[in-house]
Amino acid sequence: MSVQEKRARKPATAQVVEVPSQVKPLLQEIGRIAEQEGVSAYAVGGCVRDWLLGIARTTDLDVAIAGDGIAFANRVARALGASVKPHEQFGTATLVVEPAPGDSRRSKQAKPVRSSAPLRIDVASCRKETYAEPAAYPKVTAGGLKDDLFRRDFTINAMAVVINPKPFGQLIDPFGGAQDLQARRLRILHARSFHDDPSRVLRAVRFAQRFELTLEPKTSRCLRQAVASGVLSRLNRGRLRKELDRMVEEPDSLACLRQLGQWLAMKRG
Repeated sequence: MSVQEKRARKPATAQVVEVPSQVKPLLQEIGRIAEQEGVSAYAVGGCVRDWLLGIARTTDLDVAIAGDGIAFANRVARALGASVKPHEQFGTATLVVEPAPGDSRRSKQAKPVRSSAPLRIDVASCRKETYAEPAAYPKVTAGGLKDDLFRRDFTINAMAVVINPKPFGQLIDPFGGAQDLQARRLRILHARSFHDDPSRVLRAVRFAQRFELTLEPKTSRCLRQAVASGVLSRLNRGRLRKELDRMVEEPDSLACLRQLGQWLAMKRG
């Protein structure tokens, strides 16, 4: 076997994400609970994107479980003394971990396991989604981690970090989100993305402006086609209002609204 062949067969070193110190001990504790329960647990979505960008401030976390998300959330709530609110229809639960008064409870590593402010953690079973028609609420069924990441809006939000003890912090990126983030590129995961969920058009505005991203050519083409088809008009008022409110809360909300206006004026390409 040649040297080149040996190098080709050598597995690539897995990327380890630097989890911010404010939430790392808490996630490590949740990961230990997952290990005890015999399930795999992952931090997923926007928090992973932010960590890769060096954004440490985190008030909301999303955790995906390869198992029963609600049962696991209840187990974590008991261990941490946190409040928990299950959402049975979606197979998810929300934990609110309050900061400990006085001396924070400490982990085996003698680090505080609580942040200085209440932390919200959304816990969900890994799942996959199908859409019967554009803008409809999706049908949710059980799935694996890759299914769970594939149902998300953009590749930069379709990454996960392992929080089980071994290998804590390992990045899982099946769709190239880290590379897109580095290239400042916004890319959908499949051609029907904007039709399945038209609110992603509005999210594209927010992410493009906030992180100074450029739409990847296929994504731009799909967005133009979705806008021209009138699919945004199928969003119900509640979902539309929610996305517009988020847009107004962006650091440069005026730029977001201008960009949205330009996209709405586009002709089908």
